[in-house]
Amino acid sequence: MKKLRSFIYLDNYKMYSISSQLFEGLTEYIVKSETTSKKEEESQKGPIGSGKILADIIEKDTNRTEKKFLHDFSYNLFEEALFKENRVLDLNSNNILENIQKINDFSFVKVSGNAVFNDLKIIEETIGNFNKIGEALGYVTQKAKYDEEVAELKKVVNSITDRNQKAKATSMVKSQTDFKKYLRENGLNMDDDFLKHLVYVLDYGYNQQFEVQIPIKSENETFQLFSAQLQRENLKENEYSIIKKYSRETEKEFQLFGILTQKLTAESKQEIFNELKKNNDGIENPNMKEALMNMVSLLTNLETTFTGKLNYEYVIDPIALYIEI
Repeated sequence: MKKLRSFIYLDNYKMYSISSQLFEGLTEYIVKSETTSKKEEESQKGPIGSGKILADIIEKDTNRTEKKFLHDFSYNLFEEALFKENRVLDLNSNNILENIQKINDFSFVKVSGNAVFNDLKIIEETIGNFNKIGEALGYVTQKAKYDEEVAELKKVVNSITDRNQKAKATSMVKSQTDFKKYLRENGLNMDDDFLKHLVYVLDYGYNQQFEVQIPIKSENETFQLFSAQLQRENLKENEYSIIKKYSRETEKEFQLFGILTQKLTAESKQEIFNELKKNNDGIENPNMKEALMNMVSLLTNLETTFTGKLNYEYVIDPIALYIEI
């Protein structure tokens, strides 16, 4: 039985751009007016029938909902054509040991496995509002217990007959029964400045990215990580709904299809640029372009500290993310 696809993400522009080359002149998709509908003529020399079907799919039409469904079908033809031309490396837990050795021979990859969604926008918002959230959770879950403990302490203080001792005990109870302090001791409150600076570092390093990662564990217990930055405008539904449905660490197996953009280890990459850096280091009065190259090198080192690619990570420019049903 043929498997169906439920799309979570689809980059239509990238798909049609590559399709126009794959099918040798796919009819151009340009929407000139939302109120017009004009059939495009077939003007390509690709495989028989393929261009006609895709031309029909991307006709100018005002029905946006219909277009979304047609994009999905167009993708099926697109992926099938790339596989037929042996342009795609298929990777999963069953073949990772054998196929990962061939990764340099392919530009397109299809990775199958359980996914992890990292929504840095939500993480930033959560950290920025951590103390407010912690206070709310504390009141809901621990305020009653806290009030009981305070009441018990006050009973002990009231039982003291000596005036001076009672005043001293009252002062100690007040200092020990601050609810904010109670929240901090229970991990529900942190220093405001620390949280503010942490949010700044995250925003600088990740710029509120929405990332999907697919870790694959091979038979010899080694890990390979495949990651892709998803453009929010290409999601089939909003990220909150996706995470609610599938969880941040999914039970369902996802298929990530795209273009491999980074695969080298840090050491291998460094070797490529070392010679260039040596040439620039010896210049006493560098011009603007040489100074800029040095600045880029320093910026690269800074970014590597907290956002750099891991040695066992492969970065993919995503075209589609879906589950098979």
